[in-house]
Amino acid sequence: MGKTVVKIRDFEVDDAELSAPLTKGENTLSIPCKSDPDLCMQLDGWDEHTSIPATLDGKDRLLFKQHYDQHQDAWVMRVT
Repeated sequence: MGKTVVKIRDFEVDDAELSAPLTKGENTLSIPCKSDPDLCMQLDGWDEHTSIPATLDGKDRLLFKQHYDQHQDAWVMRVT
């Protein structure tokens, strides 16, 4: 789908990548660690069952940690 701005608490990333769902379900959001290393450390501490309130392009959403993509150095989040 493309680049999006995501805000989580005091963190704001303007180069996150929002993807359409591969199957019927939620979108995914890839947050590059180079954009905000402190945010990546925060995300590393949360588990996949913790809902993370976020704003994507001005809209309130909940994120859930899906996995860390070592190749892209990014956290992949499920968007609900």
